[in-house]
Amino acid sequence: MHAFRQGRAQAQRKPRRRGGRSRLLLLAALLLGADLLAVGLYLGWAGMSLPPSVPATTHSVGVVFFDGFGAREGLGPVSLARVEHAAALARTGLVERLVCVGGSRPQRPEPGAALMAAALARRGVPSARIRHDTASFDTRTNWQSALALMPAGAAEQALLISSPLHLLRIRFITAGTGTPAPTASIGAELRRRGPAIWLDIHREWLAWAAMTLLPADWHRRWIKRWRAFWDRPKR
Repeated sequence: MHAFRQGRAQAQRKPRRRGGRSRLLLLAALLLGADLLAVGLYLGWAGMSLPPSVPATTHSVGVVFFDGFGAREGLGPVSLARVEHAAALARTGLVERLVCVGGSRPQRPEPGAALMAAALARRGVPSARIRHDTASFDTRTNWQSALALMPAGAAEQALLISSPLHLLRIRFITAGTGTPAPTASIGAELRRRGPAIWLDIHREWLAWAAMTLLPADWHRRWIKRWRAFWDRPKR
């Protein structure tokens, strides 16, 4: 009799376990659906907010934002894409001068901005038309350095040269000052990056959250240490 009751109790528990798993799977599916919807809306916002990659008029100065280090010319592929885009705009006369910012790391002999400036010169942009900073390490300090290096009154008409998703955050930091010149359209980025763009967007969301929620001095210290750790040279 005892064994019968025990077996019956076990039989009653099994459907509950299956029901619990079903609810977890449903919750996971709902969360994934909400996440994909948010990603789609973010991409839609980017597509509607950003102008074409090539501006319609000439700009006196363009700001080239650093992304990462790499094996080719010391720059990663995203930084090189920004350099190539800036060089093309300069060669066609759509931007007169270029200011490279970002990539200051305590353990590296040259900041990323200096490497981008050298890469631009190798692509035919006259050195006299290129300036770079040596101290900025995140998007906020990038813009502060750019303002210090640009001629007076040039910020309003400056071209902001970076990747399309990054430009959404740049425009927030510049409070709408400047004209975005994305390295590619959102559609082109989707075709090139494919599903990997999902990870790019979540990185941007993390950057938005850290910038918004952390006090400015905490955020500056945290991002400086994180970048120094992540970008330390390989031995």
